[in-house]
Amino acid sequence: MLSGVVRRLGTALAAVLFSTIVIFVLLRALPGDVATTRLGTDATPQALADLRREYGFDRPLIAQYFDWLIDIVRGDLGRSLLSGASVKDDVVSRLDVTLPLITASTVVSIMIAAAIGRRTALRRDHGSGVLTMSLIQLGLAIPPFVLAIGLIFLFAVQFKVLPAGGFPVSGWGSFTEALRSLILPTVALAAAQTAMLTRFARSSSLEFVASDAFRTARAVGRPRNDALLTAQRLVLSPVLTVASLQVATLITGAVVIESVFALPGLGSMLVRDIANRDYPKVQSVLFVVVLVVFALRTIVDLANDRLDPRRVA
Repeated sequence: MLSGVVRRLGTALAAVLFSTIVIFVLLRALPGDVATTRLGTDATPQALADLRREYGFDRPLIAQYFDWLIDIVRGDLGRSLLSGASVKDDVVSRLDVTLPLITASTVVSIMIAAAIGRRTALRRDHGSGVLTMSLIQLGLAIPPFVLAIGLIFLFAVQFKVLPAGGFPVSGWGSFTEALRSLILPTVALAAAQTAMLTRFARSSSLEFVASDAFRTARAVGRPRNDALLTAQRLVLSPVLTVASLQVATLITGAVVIESVFALPGLGSMLVRDIANRDYPKVQSVLFVVVLVVFALRTIVDLANDRLDPRRVA
């Protein structure tokens, strides 16, 4: 067991290190830079060169990369070239919105997917099961921003029960208002993920329904729902695996959702900083995102080793 933990941690660490190289190289491959953004296209070559020298962009790329890597190891994410603000402080303040949004949508989608997957597996030959799966697949067909606009029109404009967007200036200090402002974004972000996870939950449930273990449980008189609940851990294992892989997709989706609902989250900040070519800030923010994704992936792998004994070598 210990060797498996060490192996997974080593793999995650190597993947994160490789990701830093990819992030650094791809950002430098983008056309333009912060000097052009700040001085404009009419700036003289000498002025651009002087500003690049001031930012240290005239140094070899390998030196810039290792300086950034050493700062990360020290826990220093650097400062924004445009505002001069600490990247760490900006990330923490934005995560107050993005992290609850992604966490809530993930938890909601896993719970709904597991429940619907079990139910449709037991009713696979009934019309209600087929209809449920047909309706749930709409989550894959409807783009998140379209669903978001529909939710705003229905619950904010027509019924006026939830805010159309924004986030309290005091943040979670106004807990009720902050919670209400994230309800519609959570639903919009969770819809597509729920549809995706439901397919895996249903597939795992169907596999168990066709197994000898299920038939034995039914033979001793256990109700169908109770018999299927004995495989809850086996059903959750693939669902959690796919959910962990979807974290990066959720962050991408959060960019759109935060824009639609005017939320001051990490995604909206990242889009703005990429447009401004604020390299130090963008690469550090992307590093945090990659670190979160691989950390969650590793945690889920370790949890799945406990949920599904068949995975343990």
